Amino acid sequence: MSAIRRSLAPSLLLSLALTMLAQAPSGAEEMTVIAVAPRVGEGGDSPLRAQALGSREGMTLIRVGPRVGIGGDSPLGEEQKANFQQYDVAALFRLPWGRQEWASGLKFDTRLLTTAGELAAAGQTSVMATMVPLLAVSSRNDGISVDIGVGGGLFSNYNFGVQNFGGPFQIVGTVGIGFHLFPNFHAGYRFQHFSDAGIYGPTSLGADMHILELSYPF
Repeated sequence: MSAIRRSLAPSLLLSLALTMLAQAPSGAEEMTVIAVAPRVGEGGDSPLRAQALGSREGMTLIRVGPRVGIGGDSPLGEEQKANFQQYDVAALFRLPWGRQEWASGLKFDTRLLTTAGELAAAGQTSVMATMVPLLAVSSRNDGISVDIGVGGGLFSNYNFGVQNFGGPFQIVGTVGIGFHLFPNFHAGYRFQHFSDAGIYGPTSLGADMHILELSYPF
């Protein structure tokens, strides 16, 4: 009997240790994903796992770099009255909320796009700054990413020849696609629309921009 008890003792101790670990509160946030994922689908592995992206650091910088844009033919169906050029620097941040899919590796997360630069047309220039929250879908390691969002922008000048934005504040809508081509190089295309959404009256007119983005990933 003593031999049987000695052989059972390690198994009982291991089972007790595993039970205590499972019931103990996690001491680090890295354990959150491990603890949550198996409970989503009780019948087996879940294709999704809950993951608070960037939760330990809060808002984290993804990439930063210059952008160049040119105006489109018409801002969402209205006749464009000026040829716009845009030059700015953009910083993209990851916000601390997101969900990642296990099976394909696709990441769904929230981001914040901030820019500062210049908008020019008809011999007039304007200093501008924008801030746009984004909902993004990206592949593993951010190799390919697609995002969409709506935010706001401030302009020091909103008169460009015969075209008038109506006021200094504009609503900014955007959709973009980007490619992580090399370890330290990211390139992308972004469509961006400036509009006052009728805040300043029916005669104001915004602009559509086609933007080339080059950035350094962090």
